[in-house]
Amino acid sequence: MTVTRIFKLCIKLAAWATPHVKEWHLKRNLNLTEADRHLTARNWADAEHHLVLALAERRHTAKKQIELLSNLATARSKQNKFPEAEQTVQAALEKADQSRDQPMRSHALATLVDIQLDQKKYGEAEGTIRAIEAIETDRARLAQCSRKLGAALLNSGRAEEASAALHRAAALSEQAFGAQHQHTAQTFAELGMLSRQIGQHEEAQRCLRKALDIHRATSGADSHESTQALYHLAASLEESGDYQSAVDEYERMLRLKERQVGGNREEAIDVQVRLAALYVKAGRIGSARELLTQAIGALERKGGPQFAFACEVFAVVEQHMGNPREAAAWRARSAQVQTV
Repeated sequence: MTVTRIFKLCIKLAAWATPHVKEWHLKRNLNLTEADRHLTARNWADAEHHLVLALAERRHTAKKQIELLSNLATARSKQNKFPEAEQTVQAALEKADQSRDQPMRSHALATLVDIQLDQKKYGEAEGTIRAIEAIETDRARLAQCSRKLGAALLNSGRAEEASAALHRAAALSEQAFGAQHQHTAQTFAELGMLSRQIGQHEEAQRCLRKALDIHRATSGADSHESTQALYHLAASLEESGDYQSAVDEYERMLRLKERQVGGNREEAIDVQVRLAALYVKAGRIGSARELLTQAIGALERKGGPQFAFACEVFAVVEQHMGNPREAAAWRARSAQVQTV
């Protein structure tokens, strides 16, 4: 048989075998593929089902087993199956210890942190994060850990320590992901919101402006991330007494909200009420009344402190417009809401 003939036969054999090999490969990896797909789609029950099958169907490397067990723990935690989730992640940790794989142990511990935070076990989460920091050298994972530590400390009432953790997370994020990365932006946004919460408005505005610039560059000016950062920036400016700058940002946010499809209506209403109150301070009574008229119907259905505040602002508007009886009626409505 000539070399040419052998070559042609090999080509034919390869052509025949390729679809069969692909089919075999798809069947062999079906549960792994489906598990990944359902994890991405947050279909936790389906992800759990395929992960259990994937773990049982054949031998995997220790690294792959730890990865699958960690994903299974996450899927169970998101279904509030917390005892099962903790048992699963412990199995992943035992496998990491047996194989002396520190990076995968860190990976499993990071999953445990998420499970503890899902259960609001903030003290335990802090301890687990400290354990990760003791063995981890990867800046990206350290950044994520510091960010989660900030959340744990904040929810434990330790705002100053939370601020320090988020400052470290922001610095690590810039080193690991780059100064213009979404992860970096979100870390600065969280730091800005915390700084606003504890009254450090200069720092809050610095961080929120940085986050806003990155979000605008990476996801667009009218993205959810951009409008969230813009809202907290405007609120910080208002709370620090820079009313004109706050007005400018609130007006910008309302224009963005008008362009968004399926945006958060409650958030837009909150901005309308805040902006109306600032318009009153600036003497722009007609503009304030227009905004309140747009917002009051939805607020009345919801009730609560925001509706009471809107009624108070409406009372001031009516007083300025020479309608004392209307002003008294709005004050009465505000008082009635606050006593409910």
